[in-house]
Amino acid sequence: MSSFISRLLKSPFASKRLVSQLTQRGEGKLGAVLRQLGLKRVLGVFGVKEGAGTRAISTTPVLKKELTDDMELATGIFKRELMLRQAGCNDPWAMKRPMKRGAGRENDPTVIPSAFDGRLVGCLCLGDRAPKWMWLEKGNPKRCECGHYYVLKNVPAI
Repeated sequence: MSSFISRLLKSPFASKRLVSQLTQRGEGKLGAVLRQLGLKRVLGVFGVKEGAGTRAISTTPVLKKELTDDMELATGIFKRELMLRQAGCNDPWAMKRPMKRGAGRENDPTVIPSAFDGRLVGCLCLGDRAPKWMWLEKGNPKRCECGHYYVLKNVPAI
């Protein structure tokens, strides 16, 4: 290391290669030696900053916050659905599986739940590929083309 310093002191103009070799080898010890010898001006000419190797690290404390819960942000039907899921009802809309037909006779019709006065019902009649759709109103049972009876049952809204 002293050979580099002696070459630097002897030369009237230090080369970029010599300065880069001096600064790459260890800014801590070599930088201190260069500062003691008064070679700060040489480092500054070649674009090497005086305190380049001793940059301070600044940290700020970060508060660990949690994301807000869905229940705090939810409103309306979505909030009621979340409340039902927390209570243990994983299928509040009864959409996981289709309803199966009951006996379907006039005195024992298939009961269709609804929170409204009417509901659209599709009947999969035997031998048909597509369902037959009908509008089921509150009141008397309604008969499908295949002879199956349906009745609307009033249930509370979610």
